[in-house]
Amino acid sequence: MSISTFKYMLNRAPSPSERAEGEDSIKLRINSFSFLIATFLFCIFSLNAQDSIQQTDIPTVVVKARAKQDKILLRWGVNNKFAWKYGNEYGYIIERTTIIRDGQPLTKPEKITLSGEVIKPKPLAEWENYVDDNYNNNNMAAVAAQAIYGEDFEMNDKDDENTALRVIHQSEELDRRFGFALFSIDQDFEVAQYAGLGYVDTNVKPNEKYLYKVISNVPKELLEIKDAGVFLSPSEEEDLPQPMDFIGHFYKDAFVLVWEYEAFLNYYTSYNLEKSDDGINFKKINKVPITKLADNKSTGISYTDSINQYNKKYWYRIRGISVFNEISKPSKAVELTAHHNLTAVPFFIEYTMISDNEVLLEWTFPVEETNLLKQFDLLWANEALGPYKTVREGISPQTRVYNYTGLKPSNYFKLKAISNHGETSLSSPHFVQPIDSVPPLKPEDLIGRIDTFGVVTLTWKSNTEEDLKGYKIFRADRTNQEFTMLNKYSVVAQSYTDTINLKTFSKNVYYKITALDGHYNQSEYSEIVILQRPDKVPPTSPVFDSYSQENGQVYLKWTKSSSDDVANELIYRTMANTDKWEKIYETETDTTSFFIDDKITPGSNYLYTMIAVDNSGLESPPSPPLSIKMIKELAKPEVKGLYATIDRDNKQIQLFWRYNEADVFEFLIYKKKKDGTYTLFRTATAAEKELVDVELNPNTTYYYGIKAVFKDGSVSKWSEIEVKY
Repeated sequence: MSISTFKYMLNRAPSPSERAEGEDSIKLRINSFSFLIATFLFCIFSLNAQDSIQQTDIPTVVVKARAKQDKILLRWGVNNKFAWKYGNEYGYIIERTTIIRDGQPLTKPEKITLSGEVIKPKPLAEWENYVDDNYNNNNMAAVAAQAIYGEDFEMNDKDDENTALRVIHQSEELDRRFGFALFSIDQDFEVAQYAGLGYVDTNVKPNEKYLYKVISNVPKELLEIKDAGVFLSPSEEEDLPQPMDFIGHFYKDAFVLVWEYEAFLNYYTSYNLEKSDDGINFKKINKVPITKLADNKSTGISYTDSINQYNKKYWYRIRGISVFNEISKPSKAVELTAHHNLTAVPFFIEYTMISDNEVLLEWTFPVEETNLLKQFDLLWANEALGPYKTVREGISPQTRVYNYTGLKPSNYFKLKAISNHGETSLSSPHFVQPIDSVPPLKPEDLIGRIDTFGVVTLTWKSNTEEDLKGYKIFRADRTNQEFTMLNKYSVVAQSYTDTINLKTFSKNVYYKITALDGHYNQSEYSEIVILQRPDKVPPTSPVFDSYSQENGQVYLKWTKSSSDDVANELIYRTMANTDKWEKIYETETDTTSFFIDDKITPGSNYLYTMIAVDNSGLESPPSPPLSIKMIKELAKPEVKGLYATIDRDNKQIQLFWRYNEADVFEFLIYKKKKDGTYTLFRTATAAEKELVDVELNPNTTYYYGIKAVFKDGSVSKWSEIEVKY
């Protein structure tokens, strides 16, 4: 068919009956057909859900069959546009094999070729007559004919260069033909037979079951197409299911009808929608079958119908249409009523404070929509964004003022208008704030801690005021310093984190807070919390002042560390030419500054050093090492005749001794109490042989020791005596 021939079919001269209808009627038909093409531009072209026609790598025949009591209906198609094109040219062969008779398999199945010849689309002349005879009620025949025989797939749309048909002309020619052909034959089984894709087998028996095989007649060297088949008996006739899940809504001045589509795609590819104004007599309202548009996530399909009359009941139902032109039973009808939508919203105009707890609210609402209202509801929240709760329901539609009791420090009101049909409209928030000059209570239970990194964590007990806005945090480094506010914005939580410098001479840091309400009334300051900084500064080092060697012992004296947080001081010793230091002494009191080392070897060289340790465990740098070379031991006889006399009247003890060795330099006298440690008490010259002690306590036992020190540094052996005073 040439394009001019097809245009003739669309715009041919009117028949006598058409002339009676007039030119307007003919124009309407042509425009309706063009609208049909545009409408189905984005439709899904499919045989059915299980036999979806798609472009795949392997061209394949897809078959569907339907059993009737005296016949079997066959429909097939292909899943490839080139297979469809060649199929139109070379056709299809249907083989039927009788497999079962009277319930028993045949030992020799009976195979025949149906139709007696290759099945192809009807000749062009038959299409022209068919289109002419069915133009008024079957536009699908014209669509299929143009897809198969048209020189190009062009419609008569020159009057409107911007219609959706422009999109069609820009797509691939074969894609357009393939898609529209499949869609049109899906809508009408008779058109499918004209297109060479449908067949009715009437030579069947109910006691037999047949295997139908549809074989492409396209030469394999041109395109190999897989065949397909179905196994069916006339006795297996099934009733079509009733469409389900059909519902309707009134939405934005229209009726929206929705129903399940994909679950019934095995049975129906399109639907008719019927409408009634009495619930009994229904009339189809769609001009073309209703089908689903392009793929989406929804499994349903929808249709929107305009409103003829408001406040009137209408009934809707659907009927499914199969690919074999079968019409299903109607679905259950849904009943819908249209009503005018609520468009106005309430608007607060002012409020009047009755007391700190009570307010008179006033609003407006258009009189012309008052008759649509069922009621007003009053909503409240303490913040503009909510959440809002309903505090009064069922306010009369004629009411425009309301007296509300129970105000909080912060109040936001909204008014909800509710129509007789459940629609709602909501006013903007309206703020009401009572006068408040009372500050919050003083915050309590402020506590804090500082970690080793200088991070301060403060916590406190939450205030209970409903209009509490937050807290301000203040800090000082000294008691006489002015406090500084730390936070620019109010702290809402009951905790705050601060960071401080630990390497400072200020041991403590001081914090206090205040509470702030919604009117910026500020509370009294909390009690000040004092936090001690973790010690990060090590103490200063102690320094050796002097030393001496006596009787094979070393006497060490030092100046203590100047830091005031020293816990103890440690003395370490090592022998010269070694790196191993040994702790030999740790002070037990903060006043000790003297130590006698008696665990040494005469003639050896020793190094001594000291460190101070503070309350945080920080250690000072070691003091400069003190090097001491011990003299060799020259043992001298012990001091003889050491004895004591007690003079209780004069509260004294006299010590006497004898010693005749030459070259004595001095005598060293030591003293201790029972269970105590000897300390150097006095020194005496070589000529002195007695000593008076008046530093006594009654009922105390004292021990005295003495040794002689010679001019060459050697010492005598030790002598001691016990005296009970």
